[in-house]
Amino acid sequence: MEILLALIATGVFGTGGVMWWRSAPRRTRRVLKKTRVTPIAQLVDGQLACIVGRVETDAESIESLIARKKCVAFDTTTNVFDGVLFTSPVRIETTRRMVPFYVVDETGRVRVDAAQVALSNRPVARTDRYVERVLTEGMRVRIVGSVVLDPTAANHADHHFRETGAVNATITGTAKFPLLADSEE
Repeated sequence: MEILLALIATGVFGTGGVMWWRSAPRRTRRVLKKTRVTPIAQLVDGQLACIVGRVETDAESIESLIARKKCVAFDTTTNVFDGVLFTSPVRIETTRRMVPFYVVDETGRVRVDAAQVALSNRPVARTDRYVERVLTEGMRVRIVGSVVLDPTAANHADHHFRETGAVNATITGTAKFPLLADSEE
């Protein structure tokens, strides 16, 4: 009987451990940590790139749903239970919002602009019912997304993207390359 109970406990904890290891934020964080960082000055149009730098706002900040923090992006996941047994959620709802912002490193500055961003950094608010992650101004972040270069001569004095300043860069998410972000702190 004791052996049977030990096997059941091992199976339950083993399954829980595997589910924890395979969770979406944990998978995203592993991908982000393994991706080679590209300096902003060396970004290539149409390529997938990983950049690391500090967040600077470009527009009015937004407020996160749960923690009510001013931020440039938030990712709130809400678990809806059936009310009878609180063992597993019936429905999981994810709300993601962001405003355009810049990431600055020692080689330049890139605009981050997408409809939403999947965050994997540490939650600012967490219970069994919800998890909320945010990106705030000044935070050091690692972002992976698709690069779009817009060659313009008119904006060269404003952004100092490269030594010549003749290119504006944007990182965005696409169906093939979704925008992923994690904090470096």
